[in-house]
Amino acid sequence: MVAVSPEKVEDPHTLDSPIAFQIREREEQIDWASLFGNDNPVEIEIGCGKGRFVITSAMRYPDVNYVGIERALEYFRIINNRIMNRGLSNIRILRDDAADLVRAFVADKSIAAYHIYFPDPWPKRRHNKRRLIKPPFISHVERSLFTGGTLDLATDHEEYYLEAIGFLDASNILKRRDELPERVRELGDVRTNYEVKYSAEGRSIYRAVYEKD
Repeated sequence: MVAVSPEKVEDPHTLDSPIAFQIREREEQIDWASLFGNDNPVEIEIGCGKGRFVITSAMRYPDVNYVGIERALEYFRIINNRIMNRGLSNIRILRDDAADLVRAFVADKSIAAYHIYFPDPWPKRRHNKRRLIKPPFISHVERSLFTGGTLDLATDHEEYYLEAIGFLDASNILKRRDELPERVRELGDVRTNYEVKYSAEGRSIYRAVYEKD
């Protein structure tokens, strides 16, 4: 359990929260065992929003360490408070660029899973280059996953989905799977806030899972 004073939970920036970490001043890759205080496997959710998936997962699987990345300050504050109020010690959160984290600070073969749910599709053509799932990012996912590690992608944006799986299908290291990773599958319908909202609106959800061969 994480002990914290009410003042830290209420901190408007939450960057000095005991569960938040930073990468800007780092010169070395992250030692996950030091960050979490144990050698449990690490899974990363990119764009965790208000934290529904990562918090539910951490509560269900206390022997797995979770990293939640969220750039929006409002959501970052919400997820920080929710984690602290539940006393979860197996989550760490980062308010920064996910691509930078994976490129420069995640060591080879150190991650069990990446969860990328409803990433910003940057729908305007001139903004497409800002999309996360591009070959340079995928190369670092390939490098940093364990053998048998997974990448789980979900989006409601068909064009982005088709582009992303085109890049992923071209990988010689990541192979597409027919079903969700077991830990995700066992959560049932309790996944992300966006998935719940979009499903209720009748939107199509496009999903793909890849495993490091």
